[in-house]
Amino acid sequence: MNLSETDNHSPTGSGQRRTQVARRAETRARLIDATILLLHKKGAAKMTTEEVAKAAGVTRGAIQYHFASPQELLKATVKEISNRLSKHMDVGKLRKLPLSDRIDRVVDQYWKGWGSNVYTAFVEMAVGNRLDPVLGQAIREVLVELEDKRRSSWLEIFSDSVRSTEEILVWRTTLLAALRGLALSRMLSGGKDTGDAQINQFKEMFRLYLDPSA
Repeated sequence: MNLSETDNHSPTGSGQRRTQVARRAETRARLIDATILLLHKKGAAKMTTEEVAKAAGVTRGAIQYHFASPQELLKATVKEISNRLSKHMDVGKLRKLPLSDRIDRVVDQYWKGWGSNVYTAFVEMAVGNRLDPVLGQAIREVLVELEDKRRSSWLEIFSDSVRSTEEILVWRTTLLAALRGLALSRMLSGGKDTGDAQINQFKEMFRLYLDPSA
């Protein structure tokens, strides 16, 4: 075995490669975080790649290195937003709670996601790029994936309800439409407490629907 072969497989070389990979991942994450922040603060129409780079603390060349185009950066941002909005609900722990507590936890988690800056960024991106066929398709794919994940979890969490699977999913669709509307109202009004009273009403309605005997 010669020295060059030994050096190529040395722990130091491996560690350097891992460090480079970690740095690249960190820079990419910073660019995506900066994009989400600017989408929330300025909207898609006014955001520029120069501002994204500045907010991330990198050069514009870093964006070009990590993403083939601005659209690719936005597509990556869509995926990250999806991951944040679809944080895993611990079905096992939730199933151990009384039905009323489960409803509180699930509705609160949905509302926390849609009332966040992350959802504002998503709306800005979806509206600002609705005429872009490539990005529009990426957004639709993310939405389908997000819905599939949460639909399955929802059915598991409320599987002991007296309602049928179809009835539970219909109510879920109704609730989500209402929450999205409240989230948009909060965005437009700028009031942090907008929708809180309605959330409590939704919870009570949901309790009566899932367990009429309660």
